[in-house]
Amino acid sequence: MKRISKKVLSFILSIILVLGSFSFAVHTGASDEGNGTDIPLIYVVGTGVHLIADNPDGTTRKIFPISLPENFIMDTVEENIDVFAKAVVTQQWDEFCDTVYNIMSPLYSDLMLDENGNPRDNSRIDITNKVNPAKVNGKYGTQQFKFAYDWRIDPYVTAEKLHTYIEDVLAATGEKEVALLGRCLGDCITAAYMEKYDGQYVADYISYASAVNGAEFASKAFCGELYIDADGVERFIYDLELSTDSNLNELIQAFATVLNETYGLDFLAWSINNVYPDIYLNIVPRLLRDTYGNFPAYWAMVSDEDYEKAKETVFYGADAEKYENFIDIIDNYHYNVQVKLPELWKGFEADGIHMTNVTKYGYQSLPVTADADALGEDYCTVKKASLGATTATIDTVLSDDYIANAIANGTDRYISPDKQIDASTCVLPDTTWFVKNLDHKTFPDSLDILFNKIINVENYNVFMDEEYPQYLVYNDADGSIAPMIPDNMNTTDRYNADFFESLKKIMKFLFNLIKDEISNKINPAPVE
Repeated sequence: MKRISKKVLSFILSIILVLGSFSFAVHTGASDEGNGTDIPLIYVVGTGVHLIADNPDGTTRKIFPISLPENFIMDTVEENIDVFAKAVVTQQWDEFCDTVYNIMSPLYSDLMLDENGNPRDNSRIDITNKVNPAKVNGKYGTQQFKFAYDWRIDPYVTAEKLHTYIEDVLAATGEKEVALLGRCLGDCITAAYMEKYDGQYVADYISYASAVNGAEFASKAFCGELYIDADGVERFIYDLELSTDSNLNELIQAFATVLNETYGLDFLAWSINNVYPDIYLNIVPRLLRDTYGNFPAYWAMVSDEDYEKAKETVFYGADAEKYENFIDIIDNYHYNVQVKLPELWKGFEADGIHMTNVTKYGYQSLPVTADADALGEDYCTVKKASLGATTATIDTVLSDDYIANAIANGTDRYISPDKQIDASTCVLPDTTWFVKNLDHKTFPDSLDILFNKIINVENYNVFMDEEYPQYLVYNDADGSIAPMIPDNMNTTDRYNADFFESLKKIMKFLFNLIKDEISNKINPAPVE
């Protein structure tokens, strides 16, 4: 009983830490490859920029990334296993919830903003946004102008800083226009800029791997809607690299398949899902208010359909007056930007701004929501990131009837060769690209060429270039991107694990383990 409980508690704490680290260190910029752009491209990065704060003595301290003590999760489990075991036996979870809160909340104390969403202790990004106006062969580097920002604060406040940076770039380069590329949370910032300044100075706008219409995991987490999906957990294990040893990775994946096929994962998921609805209001609201629910920018990633429920959850039991200004801040962004996105995008397009979108897919959502099989790229679903594409789930295709209707309506040219996506329902069907087999954290150099074409070629769209059609596939082995064809489109075969093959791998491992143990006892190593 104690051994099982320890694993379950470790799993729960790990999920909470995943919530806390959402999107942190996943944004790695690509190098300046490709032929460059004719006008400056302002690349607004995602989250994860390092943060520092001032000490009373005038020195500074690093507050992000958060430094966890060595063996934090397992040590925490060891120290608190009795609290968890007691809760399991008695089904009284108050002490357990208090324990989790008291463990997690202090980890984020340095990152916390005040009740008005303002930084404390002069906390700020540990980087300076530079302007390098130099050209190479008459072009600007695709990622020459990177804009980093404090990913906690109000997107509208950051939009003002972005406005200043754009004017600095224009002054330094002598250009009159720029292109904007917003990635993940960065697209929430660029959307706030576009709304606030009505697209001033912007000739081209690229929404890339965007959370501007909501990121599924963040959205459901803010609602308190944790749901463990057993099949999703198994698929997730196949997407992780838990060890640099490929044989060990395969063994872990085999265990996940066997455990799922024998209902072990179902039992674990049922155990958590059965208890969680009764206890989440005792832990989620106060934990989020002391972590990511305290950051206005993270509220920008809450979907419209979840937004009001998220406010009810996060501010449950809180002093309404204390958070009045904070709620005004997040409402201002939500109702002026996210809710109006289709209208805004169409309006900018009508004003002559070249509006485009690049969405990734081939991965499920994190397996902690009821929609873990939604087609996406870990954090953002295709439907949200593309503003409206119709999709199958991660392991299915669009129905024959659906495709037949598309043919009858003349929209079948927007259906992906793998029959998982219909782009005709996007807000921008002719300028939305999809790249399969590309997860959220990966930003390959080969994408720079597509971005360059979008900016350099007038009215560039998905039907203009055979090398960059609407549907592309990323090759992780060499970092290349190619048009989707039957030979390269089946990239989710990793999820189709065979039970008996997985069982054979486990038995072989156990046999070798026993054989080595017997061999060591018969032929012990000499004592030096």
